Amino acid sequence: LGKYIRPNNYREGSLYDLPVLAKEVCSQFLESHGKDLEDITIDPKQASEFLSEDDLDKISSRQDKDINSLSLVDLLEVGCDSTTLSSGCYATVIDSLMNQTDKPFVVVMDGFNCYFDHGHYFHETYDPDVIKAIPFQKITLLKPLLEAMGLEKAENRKALCRAIEARPMKRGAIVVGTTESHSVARKFTDALSDAMEAQVTDDNGVKVVNVLPYSPIEVEHIVANFETIGVGRLRFDRGDTVMNDQEVAYLRLVSGGVGQNLLDSCII
Repeated sequence: LGKYIRPNNYREGSLYDLPVLAKEVCSQFLESHGKDLEDITIDPKQASEFLSEDDLDKISSRQDKDINSLSLVDLLEVGCDSTTLSSGCYATVIDSLMNQTDKPFVVVMDGFNCYFDHGHYFHETYDPDVIKAIPFQKITLLKPLLEAMGLEKAENRKALCRAIEARPMKRGAIVVGTTESHSVARKFTDALSDAMEAQVTDDNGVKVVNVLPYSPIEVEHIVANFETIGVGRLRFDRGDTVMNDQEVAYLRLVSGGVGQNLLDSCII
C-alpha cells in the first residue's frame, strides 16, 4: 500500500501524493502530538494552497461545523479517516508548523541517504514508459522537508543529490542521519554529504557531524555490558559469547560497529 501513488491534480509543479502513507502519518502525528497542537489554528485561505474548495467542504461536513478557522487537530483527524484528504491535510499541517513561531518544531529522519538512492515510485504521467522514478521532491509527503534543507535529486541521467535555495522553517530544526547498513550506492551518499557540507556556513545553521562506528574495544565493552544485564540470547549462554573472541568479532562484523545493529545482533 505504501507504493500506491497518484498525481496531485490541485497543486502546481507536477506533484504526486502517497495517500496511504499520508493517512498513517496523520494518525501517528495525532497520537503523539495531538495535545501539543490543540491551540494552533489556521485560516482557511492558508489551507487553500493545499486543499481545494471541495476538499474544504468535505472537511466541514465531516467536522459538522462551519469552517471559519481550522485547527490542526481537526485536519489530522480528517486525514486519519480519509485517503482522499490525507495528503492535503498533512501538507497543510506541516506548512503551518514550519511557518509558525509559537512552538518549536523538530523533525527527525533516519536513513536519509535512502531518499536519494534509486527511486521506488513510478507513474505514467511522470514518465510514459514508466522507467524513470519520481524524485522525492515531487512527492508531497517529503517535499516541504527537502525544501527546508535545500536539497533535491537531479532529474538527469546521473540523478545525484544537489543543493538548491533552502526554505528553512521559522522556528525549529530538521535532524537527519545517513545509514551505512542499507544498500545505497556510495555515489548517492557522497553526493548528499557534499551538498550538505557545501551549505555549512555561520549564517544558515547547517551542521554536519560524522558519527563514527564503535571501535573493536568499544564493541567488546558493549557486548560485555549486554551480557551483564541479560540482553537477548546473551542472557542464557553463561558468558560463552563474551569469552569467545571469534563470536565477538562476528558480532562486530555483522553490525558494522553500529549501536542499534549490534543490539539487534545480540537479540536475534
